[in-house]
Amino acid sequence: MSNVASGFSRKIAAAAIIVSGAVPLSAHELAARAAHEWEFEPVVVVPLAITAVLYVAGVARLWRRAGAGKGISWWAAASFAAGWITLAAALVSPIAWLSGILFSVHMTQHTLLMLVAAPLITFGHPLLAWMFALDAAPRERMAHAFRRPAIIGAWHAMTAPLAVFLVQAVALWVWHVPSLYEAALRNDAIHALEHLCFVLAGSLFWWAMVHGRYGRTGYGLGVLYVFLSAVHSSALGALATIAPSVWYPEYTRQAAAWHLDALADQQLAGLLMWVPAGVIFIVFGLALTAAWLGEAERRVRFGITDTASRGFPIVLLALALCASSCGGSVVREAETLTGGSVERGRSAIGKYGCAACHTIPGIEGATATVGPPLNNIAVRGILGGHLPNTPDNMVKWIQHPQAVDPKNVMPDLGITDQEARNISAYLYTLR
Repeated sequence: MSNVASGFSRKIAAAAIIVSGAVPLSAHELAARAAHEWEFEPVVVVPLAITAVLYVAGVARLWRRAGAGKGISWWAAASFAAGWITLAAALVSPIAWLSGILFSVHMTQHTLLMLVAAPLITFGHPLLAWMFALDAAPRERMAHAFRRPAIIGAWHAMTAPLAVFLVQAVALWVWHVPSLYEAALRNDAIHALEHLCFVLAGSLFWWAMVHGRYGRTGYGLGVLYVFLSAVHSSALGALATIAPSVWYPEYTRQAAAWHLDALADQQLAGLLMWVPAGVIFIVFGLALTAAWLGEAERRVRFGITDTASRGFPIVLLALALCASSCGGSVVREAETLTGGSVERGRSAIGKYGCAACHTIPGIEGATATVGPPLNNIAVRGILGGHLPNTPDNMVKWIQHPQAVDPKNVMPDLGITDQEARNISAYLYTLR
């Protein structure tokens, strides 16, 4: 494996140097040196290891409870793994060492961090996995802490479409200001901070584009802001490509030491940001467009209309009044509507750990605030922001929340049809 990695590293280095106009002898020397320059800095390796261990532990616990591929799908787990490997390659492999010598390799590293690793990791639902890595008690405490009004308000502000667009754009442009870029090349701590900013800004951006809620616009704003991000990042690449002089003196010094053409290397770096990075944005933009159209089709299929949303609570209230006037009980009515058992529903809520995410009246310890409280859910017009509140839709939402709304973080827990009806029966007593 090490021989394969070394050979691959030499090919990367040699290709970059040849394109940059290097003298062949120096190219071979630099490639041979780079093959052995793996950077195992604790400040990088330790966080990488912790995130991987917590993710694996969380997914294993979730899948033991819900079944393999439930809650976090196989595709999502594979996405996280691919993103983690990309992150490790960018920060630990010879790419990291070469980035201090070749601007083109450094630009490749930044592209891997922001446009490959960040979205892949985000699509793997890492926060959900890391939460499940904790035991129930600390998970509830952490969830309760993060649902404080101040934190919720700050998160909503940070993940607004314009906000994440600006954060990502500022991170990209500010860190390419010569003084800051040079400082990152000279100081490892500043360099680590630069990479952290890129990963966090990229992750926040892609989370907001894919999982954020924009009301009725769905993924539409995501498409718009991905396009705008492609424009401004391509502009930075174009500026680097056509610049008449080298932006960063450190690369001029390195070019002299290794007999390289610093300006040609900068032009290659600009082209990498301009073309391949632009292609990645286009691919994601097309994917979001397809998801946007799919969401519209799903809303039509589920009959999500304003009329239905307004009408069903009135029907439900009429049923409740009728049952009350006829001497019937709320429990009997809920069981008639859903075909489930209220008492068994109470047990199922405990079995599937719903109390870890929701405040649920009548359920002991159900005071968590990760998800919305379920008080008075029986008379709400909409379930999960998408479905008209009907018994069948309640069952559908409980069993397959990801199929109804892939943007929500409620996992598919493998709940059977009858158990879902039992849970629905209990929830329909909450008025």
